[in-house]
Amino acid sequence: MVAGGFDVAVDGRKYLVDTAGYRRRTIPAQREQRDTSTDVGEHTLSSAGQWIRSQTDWSYGSGQRHYDIADADRRRFDTSANVDVFTEGQISLCKAIEQKATGSNSNLYARVVNGTVFYFSDGTDLKYGDPDVNAGAYSPAATPMGGTIQDWTSDGASVYATIGSAVKKATVSNTTTASTVGSFAGDVIEFANGRLLSADGARIVELNSSGAVLTFDKTLTGTCKVIKGGPTAIYAGYNDNGQGILYGISVSTTDGALSYPVPAAVLPVGETFTGPFSIDVFGEVMVVGTSAGVRFGVISGQDQFSVSLGPVIDDGGAAYGVRIVGRYAYWGTTNGNTWKADLVKFVDTLVPAYSKFLAFDSGSYGNVQSLEVFDSKLFFTDSSGELYGEDASGDLAATGEVTVGLVSFGTVAKKVLRATSGRFTAAQNTLASPTDYATVTDYQDPLDYRGVTQGVTGAVTITVTDDTNASVALAVAAAQAETAYTGATTAEVYEVKLTLTRDASDTTTGPILERWSLHARPQPQRIEEIIAPLILQGMVTTSGGAGAAAYYDTLDEYNALRTLVVSAAEVTYEEGTGRTDTVTVEDLELQPLRFSDDNSWWEGTCLVRMLTSPQG
Repeated sequence: MVAGGFDVAVDGRKYLVDTAGYRRRTIPAQREQRDTSTDVGEHTLSSAGQWIRSQTDWSYGSGQRHYDIADADRRRFDTSANVDVFTEGQISLCKAIEQKATGSNSNLYARVVNGTVFYFSDGTDLKYGDPDVNAGAYSPAATPMGGTIQDWTSDGASVYATIGSAVKKATVSNTTTASTVGSFAGDVIEFANGRLLSADGARIVELNSSGAVLTFDKTLTGTCKVIKGGPTAIYAGYNDNGQGILYGISVSTTDGALSYPVPAAVLPVGETFTGPFSIDVFGEVMVVGTSAGVRFGVISGQDQFSVSLGPVIDDGGAAYGVRIVGRYAYWGTTNGNTWKADLVKFVDTLVPAYSKFLAFDSGSYGNVQSLEVFDSKLFFTDSSGELYGEDASGDLAATGEVTVGLVSFGTVAKKVLRATSGRFTAAQNTLASPTDYATVTDYQDPLDYRGVTQGVTGAVTITVTDDTNASVALAVAAAQAETAYTGATTAEVYEVKLTLTRDASDTTTGPILERWSLHARPQPQRIEEIIAPLILQGMVTTSGGAGAAAYYDTLDEYNALRTLVVSAAEVTYEEGTGRTDTVTVEDLELQPLRFSDDNSWWEGTCLVRMLTSPQG
């Protein structure tokens, strides 16, 4: 409170104010915007009203927690499940997961033989048939191997299985009981680059079609877990003292003999290979499942079999089975979860765009040990003895989720969230054709042209969680209308999650979302600018005390104010008896009237510009 009849006080020093020049205003929260780019976009729109964050492509996959920090890629997101994100410009639900076979054995490994016959091991049997047609029965019935299958492979004409004490052989697509063709007691077997190799612990050998051990017979250190053929070499993954070592076995160009295994890549200490289906190769690309996750590698070097492995993708933990089919790679982790990567798009060195793919919403499932694509559908086995695959009837997953991640609008200032909105594909329009254009015009399906009301099968919900962990779920309107946000007043960061739900009446259809948007208004801490014309005269008459005189040393007062400008110190500013602010004195401008009586300094009015400390 300013006492003694003065108007204001700055840092305890009292002054009268020329009220005609007094100003007090809030500083605009946003600076003036100029856009000099040639490519228009959201940045070109005025930011004076709502700020917008939106996403129209998800095809660069998951693994990005912060959506809009400086180096973020807005084609990426945090996590997903049961959503196809790899079609550019849209997301949609994956097919539902359907059980194709049930049991209790832990040795289920599936692969397609000759591109046409679906096989999987199950206990002592190798079963085959169309999993969509023969699910549960698999007629023709099993090919019994006479012992628990450790691993199996095929050369196209025959299937070979190692049962830990012998090698068994049977004809492809034939139910005849398998015959014993060798006594090599292997745990791993693979037909690679035209050769049949098997490993028992540290020992790795080549077998002929009758199961006899050939010239190649080497004993390394550790335990062989997986064998796989590459473009110019055969690879064997060994675990040795808690570390995975990938050996390359080349083929002599003169006599066709296999060379002694040479390390082609080494996993970090503590990281190991996980099983007989933990490596796959397509061309020069290799995918490796390890106890830490999955790694992608490239086969290179002068020897043409050295492998450069990329960083581990550990989002799902250990990867037990891997598979490359065409441009996509798949791998399986715990609790029946599968993952998918696009080998055409890379987000970092040897890190392709990836995301969780088919996944169980709840329940307890085994580790995914093998994956295979058959009839354009993904199938996978788990360690609990089950075979699963995409639904044969075309049913979609009941729900799917994409967690976009944390949206901060590029600033730590608080935001007031206003609304959300979205756009669905024109393929789901509720009208079949435009109503106000010539019918001869050829319209592209993706166009959302006039005369067509946007529609959607199923639904999409945007759940927004603020930094107090309060969540609000907002339905995306089919007509691109905004849905008002009803949550807390302000927040610095919002987490955005999209939930897709299939249609209630037609379970084979669901929403195809092409855009989500979040609309907000920035609400930074506000400051006020105060311009106070302080009267600096040798004598002033105060407004109280019946016009009592007060005397000033004007030079001393000016110097005191100037010190506050130079130091930028926060001081107390008081106005009358009703308001006190913490301010910094920014600028001074002296408007003199005359010299003081002793000619020591000017007398007049000093314009003092002050800024209040930020207020939320």
